[in-house]
Amino acid sequence: MDLRIYQEDGHGNAVDEHGNEPVEMEVDVDGYPLADTVDFDSYMEFKPPEKPEASIKANKMVSTAASGPVSYYKKHGDDVKGHFFYLVYEEGLTAGKAGKQLGIARRTAYDWLKKDQDLIVESRDGLETKKTEKKVGRPALLNEEHKKHLEETFIDHPSATLDQAIESLTNQFSELKVTKTTVYNFMTEKCALSFKKAHFHSKERNSPVSIEKRFDWITRWIQTDMDYNSNCVFIDESAFHINLKRTMAWSKKGTRAEVIQPLTRAKTTTILGAISPYGIVNVKIRVPYSAASKKRKTVGGSKMQKSIGTVTGHYFNFIASTIDVMDRHEEFKGHYIIMDNAPIHTSDNIRKFIESRGYGCVYLPPYSPELNPIEQFWSVVKSKLKREKLLEAENLNTRITEACQNVLISDLKGFCRYSESKFETCLNKNPL
Repeated sequence: MDLRIYQEDGHGNAVDEHGNEPVEMEVDVDGYPLADTVDFDSYMEFKPPEKPEASIKANKMVSTAASGPVSYYKKHGDDVKGHFFYLVYEEGLTAGKAGKQLGIARRTAYDWLKKDQDLIVESRDGLETKKTEKKVGRPALLNEEHKKHLEETFIDHPSATLDQAIESLTNQFSELKVTKTTVYNFMTEKCALSFKKAHFHSKERNSPVSIEKRFDWITRWIQTDMDYNSNCVFIDESAFHINLKRTMAWSKKGTRAEVIQPLTRAKTTTILGAISPYGIVNVKIRVPYSAASKKRKTVGGSKMQKSIGTVTGHYFNFIASTIDVMDRHEEFKGHYIIMDNAPIHTSDNIRKFIESRGYGCVYLPPYSPELNPIEQFWSVVKSKLKREKLLEAENLNTRITEACQNVLISDLKGFCRYSESKFETCLNKNPL
């Protein structure tokens, strides 16, 4: 038992010998149960081996000497392609950056992306692209004026279709007669527009107030010893369910990409996680509340209310569990625990508890997921779940555990570097 003696500090406050105020919450594993999945010890025992730097660049080389001089190309499997499109469509990387990260030649990466976008546009708009020889001497139908109009159109309406783009052009330029293929080629080649997964965020994310709060937050914390790459643990929760599907899908040319969804909505599972550049610190699953088959009244005739979502009690239990893990490992001594400012995170008792255990408590500015590396961790874990269809006999908890165990330490370090790289954006008061 942790016995603490508190005394009055001269200002009417009760504090212990270290100046910490008493915490008015305690761990309640029965009232707010969490299921174990991964902690630092199990992660370090079962994590996959890191990929040597040389092996990333030296993929299997295949000779193509059938015609002419000997040349070589890198043979990439479906897993590599799947990871490439995940980085482009889910993480928002350019084809060049995604290719560099996976050891794919720049030209190959852009070729993959162009072919995939052609398939997407054809499927969505019924466009049939044809490779034809360029006709010499034929004047271009679209010019700089049309380019400016299209760029302004897609800035205001990024989800507009090709049909809508053509309608906008012909409304503005009444004499213009142009085909879908011509507009598509002009958009991709002259306007440098590309079709990709849309990322939605709230209007407040890049409001002047949010940008200013991020600037103030970065300005404050860069003056301390807080370092994303050496002394921070990042915490957050995310929702998972058995019906997770990729946001993009393959289909035959000219047909819609359709994915059959189950008739019943899957039960959502909340997972709480803590990661660091040294490894996964702690991951637990909130045990779902199962409603009784028959409604029963409690004594006195009133109905007992049960919270369905994650509440402060679950989060407090998770924080306590995470700190217990950190206490067992010297590399986490004195670390900062970083989390967003969601209401269940900002209870004063949580801050007091963290500080009483010898760790720093840091809340991120609002609408700033890019500053929390664990957001990328969740994306990667979910992508691993989406790759394979869950079998009925399988347990989602088991699959979440396996997905977490397959995240490399180099990936975790990369997540931290990425979020830290956004500090400059915030200091320049640019949108995230």
